Amino acid sequence: MQNRHISNNIRLILDILDYSELVQDDSLILFLDFYKAFDSLEHNFIIAALNKFGFGQFFCNAVQTLYVNSNSSIKLASGTSPRFFLKRGVRQGCPLSVYLFLLSVQLLNLHIKLSPLKGLVVAEREIFISQLADDTALFLRDASQVAVAINIIQSFSKASGLTLNLNKCEILPVKNCLLTSIQGIPVKTSVTYLGIQITKDMQSRCSTNFSPIIDKTKKTLNQWLQRDLSLKGRVLLTKAEGISRLTYAAQSLQVNNTVCNTINRILYNFLWRNKTHYIRKSVILNTSDKGGLNCIDFTALNNTLKVIWIKKYLHNPTSIWNFIPHFVFSKVGGLNFLLCCNYSIPKIPLKLSNFHQQVLLAWALIYKHNFSPQSCIIWNNCNIVYKRKTLFLNNWFNNGIIFLNQLFKEPGLLYNYSDFTKQYKVPITPKEFAVVFDAVPSGLCMLFRGFYSAHPLTLHPPDVLKSPLGNFCFTSAKQLNSKIRALFQDNLVSVPSATFYWANFTSNIDWKKVWSLPQKYFLTNKVKEISFKLLHRFYPAKHYLTKFKADINTSCTFCQKQPETCSHLFWSCEFTYRFWKYIHKFITDSIFADIQLYYKNILFGFHSFDVKDRDAFFCVNMVLFMAKFHIHKRKFSNKKPDFFVFKLELQRYLNLISASKNTKAQKTISICKSFGLLT
Repeated sequence: MQNRHISNNIRLILDILDYSELVQDDSLILFLDFYKAFDSLEHNFIIAALNKFGFGQFFCNAVQTLYVNSNSSIKLASGTSPRFFLKRGVRQGCPLSVYLFLLSVQLLNLHIKLSPLKGLVVAEREIFISQLADDTALFLRDASQVAVAINIIQSFSKASGLTLNLNKCEILPVKNCLLTSIQGIPVKTSVTYLGIQITKDMQSRCSTNFSPIIDKTKKTLNQWLQRDLSLKGRVLLTKAEGISRLTYAAQSLQVNNTVCNTINRILYNFLWRNKTHYIRKSVILNTSDKGGLNCIDFTALNNTLKVIWIKKYLHNPTSIWNFIPHFVFSKVGGLNFLLCCNYSIPKIPLKLSNFHQQVLLAWALIYKHNFSPQSCIIWNNCNIVYKRKTLFLNNWFNNGIIFLNQLFKEPGLLYNYSDFTKQYKVPITPKEFAVVFDAVPSGLCMLFRGFYSAHPLTLHPPDVLKSPLGNFCFTSAKQLNSKIRALFQDNLVSVPSATFYWANFTSNIDWKKVWSLPQKYFLTNKVKEISFKLLHRFYPAKHYLTKFKADINTSCTFCQKQPETCSHLFWSCEFTYRFWKYIHKFITDSIFADIQLYYKNILFGFHSFDVKDRDAFFCVNMVLFMAKFHIHKRKFSNKKPDFFVFKLELQRYLNLISASKNTKAQKTISICKSFGLLT
């Protein structure tokens, strides 16, 4: 449903537990379980629900046509049973079924709210029910309401066909409860709700939920280690089999550093097949046009999810899903205002849950406070403290006293009590005045000595929703998740060290073009990976492998004379050099006559050419990629490079992609046909 997310229901229950001091009574949360909910909903009740919500007769008749006189039979070993009419259940797989079921169970919501049931009172608001499909949680004021709730549900069951499965219902007390069961329903200290283990202990909640997911992820990834996958293939698996499993829980829970580091370690160990990490993590986190592999850092992803929670919260802070944090943050001016302040989490005068602390920490990592005398805020300012806590006085805030320069009568000179009350006409006590003015540190006063500007008596607080975040708008930017994650990862990435190494041998390398060149072609990742390894200087030539095992034969696989370095293997070996001569002749004869081939072209490709020769050099760079892959294959098959075999491989590749509808493939085929490379 629009503007709804499964994490809303989870966070509501966790907020009640985390801020249990806001709950007035010994309240309970009753988790309901219905027998085969989708299969037991009466058809007559579905039509009644449609009529109740004002759907027209035409629509109701259309739905009735789908369900009236529908019949089925049971497949048996000896054949099928006699056909029988279906009078209950929504059709599985039908796109309409979901909405019909939601409309029907919405009547349960209305039935509960109109009943004499006493709900849970938290943050000065009474709540009764939380629903997501057939997962229902009732919020009860005390143990006496359990019997009332069961009777209400049973009356609803008679009308709808939905029947309680009391054996699977559970009760979770918000506070301590000595009872082991109420009305035959067990009282638990931990329940599973929407796939999340709900416990009252905030410290153990993270490990309880993530440990099983991490173990399953590690086991799944280890099974993939038996396959000969490319680096990019393994990166894709870390996202599909790793990140995707973990994101769901991270949206609703605080994830501590230990768990984040464990997850990152598992993902990056898998990337390097649990062996030596040949490139620093800060490099492979880069995008492909900066020499990276587009890897995801789970810490950055977790922080991104917390910032996305802020966006959802600010769009509707008083909804049933957000009213508890709204009540908590209202004590410091509201979350919108707090996020604009120069806060320090330990100094905020609130007892915040671990989740909301992590939300504030994530925001502080990417929201930049540019200090200036005009914009320095008094409240929630970590530099303006009283008894080691930041200040917030609601009376002052509501009367527009927000910024520090409003406390100064003239440069560097603070108001006295009588002048301040006369200037702002705000009823404040001398104690409040003394607390605020004594909390302003002398260092800030010195900064204001050289600054003075006339200011209005009332000012409006800044609005996060209208503030830029990095170089984009926080509320309206497209692909917001990836842009926010990029802000976090920008602090983690580094320039590949290989760029400094190659700068010693050749100058004026446009690295963005070099890193991006393989992405222009419809090539397998195995082909692209050879260039990636050569540029990053970890191609497994024998001389390089002596770093890890000293007693190996370093003689060249082809000539058996010289040490096998990358430059020797891919360029100066007599057999490789002869192969490149054939390649050069092939290029000059078929593609572009006026061209010289050097080792730097083999490594980096051709990037400087006239626009009219663009297609020709597109083909040349493609041939170079295929040629490097040919040398690589011949090395590991203990054969020498063979130009005639290479031509057959190139022809086979072009024939293979000619049937593809991929844009890159079609472009390649079109250009190659123009040069007569495809026969």
